[in-house]
Amino acid sequence: MKRATLSPGMHGKERPRRALLSGLRGLAGLALLSALPLPATTPVALLGPAQALAQQTRNAKEAAQDRAELARDRRELADDVADVRRLEALVFDLDRARAMRDVTAEMRARNRIRAFLNREIAETRREVARDRVEAKRAARELEAERSEVAGDRRELREARTYGSPREREDAARDLRLDRRDLRDDRRDLRDDARDVAAAKARLVKEREILAQLRALQPDIRRRVAGAEARERALLERFLALVRQDALATAGERAEDRRELREDRRERIDDRQERREGR
Repeated sequence: MKRATLSPGMHGKERPRRALLSGLRGLAGLALLSALPLPATTPVALLGPAQALAQQTRNAKEAAQDRAELARDRRELADDVADVRRLEALVFDLDRARAMRDVTAEMRARNRIRAFLNREIAETRREVARDRVEAKRAARELEAERSEVAGDRRELREARTYGSPREREDAARDLRLDRRDLRDDRRDLRDDARDVAAAKARLVKEREILAQLRALQPDIRRRVAGAEARERALLERFLALVRQDALATAGERAEDRRELREDRRERIDDRQERREGR
């Protein structure tokens, strides 16, 4: 059986197409070229895998951050509860020293309370700084998700023009899922912004109470009537702030659990995309 001989530069299945392209001339050739079928690899196929890989990498990073924050929240909640009990014990010691008219014990209790308040204010300053970092990170994640949704919209338009029914279905599904993730990221940013505002407000109040306690000490030493009652009221206000801090930490822990569940859901979506070869 005779075998077809390929001419120089012509190889396999490319020979008919290259021969056709080399023979195209003028407007008639351009019209014929425009009628040729599009290549199998469209922009949808080119853009999809890279975009999916970037999303998978970002989801994995966010999940690791959420797990770290959840572990930190557990430690902070235990510390906050211990702080509440510690300040309650210190105030109790001060009350007992007053009742016993033990001036030395009163001074010792006040010194310990003052040291505790200073440590608590320093911790609140650190919380404000950390919450700001988390809010900035949430803003970056939101911006990345917005870009993801914009890319999904572009891919869906291309799929509707050039893609197969399967590609159109996949592009529509990606857009739907990323819109859901965008809503989650918007909520996360609102939560982080609220945490920043709450921590800053608590810091202002704590500093005000500490300043008032310091200003009150001369009257305390001179046993001015009503000074000890005002001191006790200020300590109760500070104690209320410490309790609020513990409750806020418990709320942040619940938020981090929710975010971790969301990231797990996104990773499940990513695995499904990889199984589908997208």
